[in-house]
Amino acid sequence: MSYTRMQGQLLPEGWLKEFLRRDKEGITGNLDKLFRDCAEDVFGADKVTHKEDGYWSSWWAGETHGNWIEAYVRLAFLTGEEELVARARAIVENILAHQGEDGYIGIYVEGARYIVTKRFGELWAQSRAMRTLLVYYDYTKEERVLSALVRMADNIVENTPENVFLIPDEDGSKGHSLMIIDGMYALYSLTGKEAYRDFSVRLYEDYCAHRCQFLEDDLRTENLLDPLVPFTGHGPHTCEMLRLPLLLYRMTGEKNYLIAFRCALNKLSRNLSLSGSCKSDEFIGTYQSELVMENDARTSVFGGSVPLPTAAYEYCSTAELALDYIRAEHILGDISFGEKLEWLVYNAGLASKHPSGKMIQYFGADNMYDASHAVNPRFDYSPTHDDAAVCCAPNACKLMPVFAREAYLTDGETLICNLFLPSSFRFSWKEGEFVIAEKTEYPFRCRVEFECAGEGSVPFALRLPSFAERYSLTKNGKPCRAKEQNGLLFVEGGISGGDKLAFSFEPRVRMLRAPDGTFALAWGTLLFSKDIPASCKRYRKYEGAEGFYDCDFTPKPHEDWNDTLFVTEEGDPVAHVEYCRGGYPTEKPPVAIVAKALDRYAYPVDLRLVPIGATTLRRTTFPVFYDERGIYAAAMKSRKGEKK
Repeated sequence: MSYTRMQGQLLPEGWLKEFLRRDKEGITGNLDKLFRDCAEDVFGADKVTHKEDGYWSSWWAGETHGNWIEAYVRLAFLTGEEELVARARAIVENILAHQGEDGYIGIYVEGARYIVTKRFGELWAQSRAMRTLLVYYDYTKEERVLSALVRMADNIVENTPENVFLIPDEDGSKGHSLMIIDGMYALYSLTGKEAYRDFSVRLYEDYCAHRCQFLEDDLRTENLLDPLVPFTGHGPHTCEMLRLPLLLYRMTGEKNYLIAFRCALNKLSRNLSLSGSCKSDEFIGTYQSELVMENDARTSVFGGSVPLPTAAYEYCSTAELALDYIRAEHILGDISFGEKLEWLVYNAGLASKHPSGKMIQYFGADNMYDASHAVNPRFDYSPTHDDAAVCCAPNACKLMPVFAREAYLTDGETLICNLFLPSSFRFSWKEGEFVIAEKTEYPFRCRVEFECAGEGSVPFALRLPSFAERYSLTKNGKPCRAKEQNGLLFVEGGISGGDKLAFSFEPRVRMLRAPDGTFALAWGTLLFSKDIPASCKRYRKYEGAEGFYDCDFTPKPHEDWNDTLFVTEEGDPVAHVEYCRGGYPTEKPPVAIVAKALDRYAYPVDLRLVPIGATTLRRTTFPVFYDERGIYAAAMKSRKGEKK
């Protein structure tokens, strides 16, 4: 069994609509005004030659511009705003207008195409344009766009030389180039053309046969199948390439690729932060200064990483992991990847993005005590991070539109609500048009209401969260029977026009252990943190657009975050969930956890924790004190007696 995305029109409402509005007014709507490479028409009239300057190469423009236009097209069609959609169409029309007679779409001028050197960014840049066109086609189903994509893919297959990886990759461009397989997989699924499958296998096996100079060997089959070889490579490369064996398995049916993917997931699990992203402060297991040369390739002088709560994760890694989980959920028909997806987005994804939509962190961390460029240029908040690289900013713009697109899936027989989002979803079913209005504040409240309109009935299932130990399901105000199967809750009788379905549950507060022995508290799909009040210093203003700055966030004077969680002798936190009147949920969240704790002087305090996505500076993990002698419990019992 496998899943596909249910075709239809999802219109965001509630907090999601406001989130996307801020993206429109923020980085997504303005990155071309903030950074020159986004404004240059590299897939159109401003094609480039191959140039190098230190670690910079001209393929970077294709990555930055390509990721941004994909984000823009996604935002436009998700919101349905005419102004955005018109510009998205113009972006795509421009790419198509500059497609060569031979089908070429890319960033290089004639004479500079498909030339393999130690820096080969051709396929990587093309993969960015291909993804933009595929997203546009997915929303519009315009056959001329699919035709252009087929001509583009045919040109790539025909002109890409053999043994691309024979010359060691120097700057990561070749590892990135493997992501053309992602686009080839999509086109193979649409057309069935075996040439796209064969090309993908050839390119991946070429990569597996040769070591890289740039540290990106994690996904070579030899390394994946060896349990003693840890992930050590560049985080975004490892995370984006993670799904390639799965795609090859789907295209070829070869189970060795599926085994390799399972091995990759196992290794990934050892490197995940509590908030869900992969430890990747550029590299998963090492730093540039600790790389040595061995057999003409860079390698690490030590093994894999320990994802400490203070270790950084890169926004590019977060965005690529989201796509991995989506592919895995679709291909394997495993709904649990939907839960992994929402945990990643609501925690690591929101934690590194400012609520304004105008700034992100290149590097985030679960315990973030100082977000300033004095610590590292990648830790401050910026709309571009052009003092490091403009890769994370456009990738951050893609994350929520990619996520929301997965709200509804189907196995061909049943409509599945995969993600609970405030929205209206219009789609066609066998008996005609249908609309589901979904009202919810999830993940900040665990109640979802569906109002259905349309003719006939639709078989319907909900993803049943693993933390929904007890739940309530009603239809038209009466208890509704449902069958639990493979992580889904199948509603008896499905849904019909006029039905009102309500699904609610009350998760318990649970503890998560970090690798350093400290603990965090979670509730539902949210990780909670102590918000550290911060001072914001704007140290750079952008002239291209009003209201954009690079900012340092540092703790306000005398702030203290040295707390210790109070835990019962059974190992449970002494904590409760508190609902409050919230606002925009990443500014003023409507839910908090109040936990009993000890301050640095061992004085009992109420520790108020908020969702990690509602913080800039924070402490997420804490040491614990176990009340083995029942001192706290006895004190509380005595206090209750006094009240009586």
